Amino acid sequence: MIVETLQKAIMEAKRFIEVAEKVKIIHDKYKSGKPFIRIKDYTKESAACKRASLDLTRALAELRKP
Repeated sequence: MIVETLQKAIMEAKRFIEVAEKVKIIHDKYKSGKPFIRIKDYTKESAACKRASLDLTRALAELRKP
């Protein structure tokens, strides 16, 4: 494992957590009573969260390469 790759994955994970905490989440229920969590509106925060998620996924994939 390359140290720089691990550090990049850690950095992306921290960035994802910071961005994800800014997204407003609504706890709701389906008619069937099963729990459901949704994002109220599509905002720049939710878009940034998706982008950070993609970047984190890519960094983790690099980390798993032999």
